[in-house]
Amino acid sequence: MKQEFDVIIVGGGMTGASLALLLTTAMAQGLRVALIETHEVSSQQVAQPSFDDRSTALSLSSQRIFAKLGVWPTMAAQACAIKHIQVSQQQQFGRIRLHAADSQVEAMGYVLENRIMGQQLMTALLRLPSLSIFSPARVSAYSITSQGAQLEVVQPEQTLQLQAQLVVLADGADSAGCRQLGIIQQRHDYQQDALVCNVSFDAAHQNWAFERFTMQGPMALLPMTNNRYALVWCMEKQQAQDYLALSSSDFAQRLQQALGHKLGRVQRIGERVSYPLNLVQAQEQVRSHVVVLGNAAHALHPVAGQGFNLALRDALALARQIERRWPTPSLGSLSLLNDYVAAQVQDQNITIGLSHGLPKAFTQAGAGCSLLRALGMSALDVSPLAKKLFSRQAMGLVGAADTWQP
Repeated sequence: MKQEFDVIIVGGGMTGASLALLLTTAMAQGLRVALIETHEVSSQQVAQPSFDDRSTALSLSSQRIFAKLGVWPTMAAQACAIKHIQVSQQQQFGRIRLHAADSQVEAMGYVLENRIMGQQLMTALLRLPSLSIFSPARVSAYSITSQGAQLEVVQPEQTLQLQAQLVVLADGADSAGCRQLGIIQQRHDYQQDALVCNVSFDAAHQNWAFERFTMQGPMALLPMTNNRYALVWCMEKQQAQDYLALSSSDFAQRLQQALGHKLGRVQRIGERVSYPLNLVQAQEQVRSHVVVLGNAAHALHPVAGQGFNLALRDALALARQIERRWPTPSLGSLSLLNDYVAAQVQDQNITIGLSHGLPKAFTQAGAGCSLLRALGMSALDVSPLAKKLFSRQAMGLVGAADTWQP
């Protein structure tokens, strides 16, 4: 016996959970939504891998989306505002400085630990009476026909048959759904790892975020609560492994050498981990009855911290298309799904282009290249219009996210 839904979301990480919450209004009007997650969905102990101890820089538009969904108040107490951003390159003049006050906003974004975000998203999901959650569960088979999507779902005690007009693959950069459906995820290996940890200095961060480009790779410092920074340091794989093996005091010394003393003296280093850097792009974002979303559609280089913010804007645009067409028997039609892609393609191209192009541009060797980069940053820094456009992109105030009213 099949269980029928209108929309099935595969993957309950940050993107899948957010999409389910964005469909709350449509669910109140009868939209039947199911969420399939391989790990146990619980508000007490979050096991979903994307809700780890790393931190995410939420753009202003992402914060506003969470606020309208009602989950931001419980996140806000543990989030840190980004009120200033500085972009620079190591050992070279020229920098870009952005200030929230110049855009007449309280903050340009917020930094929040993924684990905290996950707890709040899971709590909100479990409060949705009309959302059907299957967890722990995995999809063992997909069948897409002209009538819709049929999924075989395996749980510890049973195997279920689910069907829907639309299935959303939000199951990560290594998407099992994409593999089973033959959707190619093109990968570009940056041949680098990102070393991440929390670090504190003896001087207050005053809500500054720093993005520094070096010939080895970009380094980001994002302000956190309790006067901490989230450090994301991109470097060659072997160097990352060497740095992981250092004692805390030796690593602090290497970090101090790289940064100088403008931010103060390094006081404390948290647990260090690293992960490989790849650009992942699905060659098809939509098919009849199928959408690829989040990291399954595009997993980005962490420079500028736009990966999840773009995914959340995509989720918002998809939810709006579903709400506009609901009730309709053709939620999985290519016309609807192509409208979704058309609404997001410019935002996606700009965001992916910046995330991919900036690290490459700033590792071009030679005094001439370095001088051109410095002059370009200096010119942008004194151009009010250029800074305004750059700021709006950084804050995610583009596309559907700039006009959404729930």
